[in-house]
Amino acid sequence: MPSASDYSAERPAVPPAVILVGPPWPRGGAARVIQNQIAHYRSRGFFTVFIAVPFLWYDVSRDGHPKPVAEGMEEFGSDRLFAAILEQKRYNLAKYRVSLRHMFRGTVLDWRVAIGRAARLSRNDIEFLATLPAVLFHVNHIYTLDFALDLRRSLFGRRSRLPVVLETHDVQAHLLYERSILNPWTRRPDRLKRLIAAEAALLNKVNVLIHLSVDDFRFFKSLLPDKPQFLALPTIDDTFRSDVVAPPAQSETIDLLFVGQSHIPNLHAMKWFFEQVWPLIKDRGYDLKIVGQIESMVKQELPRLYDSFASSFVGPVADLAPYYRAARCVIAPMISGSGTSIKTIEALALGKPFVGTSKAFRGMPLDKIHAAGLREYDDPQAFAEAIVQLLGSENQAGAMSKAAYESIFSLRASFAARDEALRAAISAVGTPQIPNREVYI
Repeated sequence: MPSASDYSAERPAVPPAVILVGPPWPRGGAARVIQNQIAHYRSRGFFTVFIAVPFLWYDVSRDGHPKPVAEGMEEFGSDRLFAAILEQKRYNLAKYRVSLRHMFRGTVLDWRVAIGRAARLSRNDIEFLATLPAVLFHVNHIYTLDFALDLRRSLFGRRSRLPVVLETHDVQAHLLYERSILNPWTRRPDRLKRLIAAEAALLNKVNVLIHLSVDDFRFFKSLLPDKPQFLALPTIDDTFRSDVVAPPAQSETIDLLFVGQSHIPNLHAMKWFFEQVWPLIKDRGYDLKIVGQIESMVKQELPRLYDSFASSFVGPVADLAPYYRAARCVIAPMISGSGTSIKTIEALALGKPFVGTSKAFRGMPLDKIHAAGLREYDDPQAFAEAIVQLLGSENQAGAMSKAAYESIFSLRASFAARDEALRAAISAVGTPQIPNREVYI
């Protein structure tokens, strides 16, 4: 397996560094994935820096200081954590430049990438990065790619060949199309073909791609057949697992637990569950808790439903461990979504009885899921019956979940895939370069 020692012959006293960039999303599925990336690089002896890069209009800083995006991101485990700033002036300039670059005919994907590119680090942050013997850039989400490429150019010069790995976290063209996100120039949704072409053009700038789902891997492999690509199914940090299985501080239990961020698929899941499934089990007196930012979305978009079930919504929490620890069964009533469901993998990793639809297992090797004894339940009656059955056989159902996780999503399997991606990226460009010393963006 590749390690930092393979790249440190010239400067053995300073560990080679990996610079990771990604959206300013401290919790949720993307956060778990980034945590896994950092754990992998650190286990191989690399120094790690994570940079949070804003790329949406509501991330614009009004006072020239970073918004509190780093809150909660300390748990990523990187050696250093920086937050880029998206200032109003640079945001306005970015809109002007991207409009000219694409002759007012770009896609919403091009727009978001350009806004991410406009974010800037402080001079102190840049000076620190310039002292690092960096060997790799690891980019999360295509929206932060041009920021990373600009930073590479600033640190290493325009001819830099420092390798870039990009972790896709979904086919963004599909997400933008399915959600009918408006093109800022045409004020209409982009055609799917144009979005896919824009995404492919951007991905051609990097050396290696990593995907988190079987479906994404197949799609991008057919789209970019000559690009080195790897499948690294998400895994869960061992520290989080240890926190959950620790003895509970109290004897309270939660019969059913759903964990969700403020995303449209989670909103659809809540609507389906409360309207189709809950009436079938409401007389059983189950205690249901819904944790995460999905509370605010349900409250805004489905106010009547929220009013009826307000006591079940907990809202965002700083620590998920107590809720998972108290849960007798975790549910994922997903009826839409893409990529891979981290909430499903979390439940399996923690050995929790789990009831999910086919969308809850999206992006996973279903043959292996079935071989482990797990099933999907898309019919409301079947979903309700599975809940009752699993709550009556918690130990057996929990053991099944844990066995499925160990056979499909283990840390060993994830790190092996990441080792292959690292090896491919480094070998593609040869000897790493050492940063210039006096640079800034």
